[in-house]
Amino acid sequence: MRNWRHFIAVAAISPILGGQTLAGFSAPPASQISVEDAMAAAQNGNFETARTLAISLADAGNADAQYLLGHLDQNGLGGPKNIKAAVGHFAEAAAAGQANAQFALGELAYTGDGAVKDWKRAYEWFNLAAAQGHALAKVRLGYMYAEGQFVPQDPTRAARLFEDAARRGVPAAQYHLGLLYLDGEGKARDYANAAYWFNEAAEQGDADSMYNLALILQSGRAGSTDIDGALTWMTRAAEAGVLPAQVSLGLMHYSGQGAPVSKKTAATWFRRAAEGGSAEGMFLHAVSLSEGVIAPPDFKAALAWAERSVSASSGEPPDILLERDGLRQQLRDLVAEEARRRAALTAANRPEPPPKVQVADNDPLPAPAVSKKKPVPTPAEEKPPRGLRP
Repeated sequence: MRNWRHFIAVAAISPILGGQTLAGFSAPPASQISVEDAMAAAQNGNFETARTLAISLADAGNADAQYLLGHLDQNGLGGPKNIKAAVGHFAEAAAAGQANAQFALGELAYTGDGAVKDWKRAYEWFNLAAAQGHALAKVRLGYMYAEGQFVPQDPTRAARLFEDAARRGVPAAQYHLGLLYLDGEGKARDYANAAYWFNEAAEQGDADSMYNLALILQSGRAGSTDIDGALTWMTRAAEAGVLPAQVSLGLMHYSGQGAPVSKKTAATWFRRAAEGGSAEGMFLHAVSLSEGVIAPPDFKAALAWAERSVSASSGEPPDILLERDGLRQQLRDLVAEEARRRAALTAANRPEPPPKVQVADNDPLPAPAVSKKKPVPTPAEEKPPRGLRP
């Protein structure tokens, strides 16, 4: 299955705060309030000031200020969150040709986040923004063509859109272009090019690209293996929360292939992956608990994670399901055997009750036994030790 990934919508619709240059920006004369003033206030976290300045500029017909107001309303900055008001501001700005507003309307229609989900309308807005060179709009269009969302599936066209945005430094585009080179769709399969684009995105902090780059470096498919580089990127991806990277890093430490052998380190990464929701992580964490890698074996806790692993493994290949179900059954047997042993031990250590004394109704009660021991003297009867006088 193709490992597509949506880029983060908040980053995509926040170019002002994210550093992307405004398309079609036109500043008023220096003697007046400028959009740069409103933008600077927003970048510094002074959202109420940014809103006040933007309202004055928007009333004068400034499309960039309208877009900024829409962004503030959409994200509840400097005032309550108001999607309806945001759409109104975006629509006015988009009608004036503001590319960021056109993209923002497309994104709302695409995701359905606070608006009606409509891929046709999203496609139309993305096209308008992309025609003005909006890089993120090209990424979204590339995704739609790659997946065949509303438009016929066209990997070649998707590759062109991704590449254009990737060359402009957009990490999401670099990631998706790397995937096309990796899968040989829309581009001839080329592991070196895939590694190049994953590296470009990874250097900008894209965690999924870090993981993919680590796999390529580990495999040597780009030309030669780079074990140290693979470990570095795999570790960074795992620390960034990529679940497959956490599992892979754990396996690397467990086997000593590409990382120092440390079953405790491996068990720690398996636990993090399990807690993050990885079915494979749950399985390996159950194995670690049953083997007592960090603490004494805990079959009951291991069984709980094995149960969760099986439940989370829907859609996995039959051999994977068989392996995980096999571990679950083994742990069920171990837990049952442990319970039987504990019950038997408890029974063996239970003291026997004293024998019952049979006394007839008219028989006198037995007298207490007479002690043969010398009675303990009272304090008055005790003799002082030698050498001391009373």
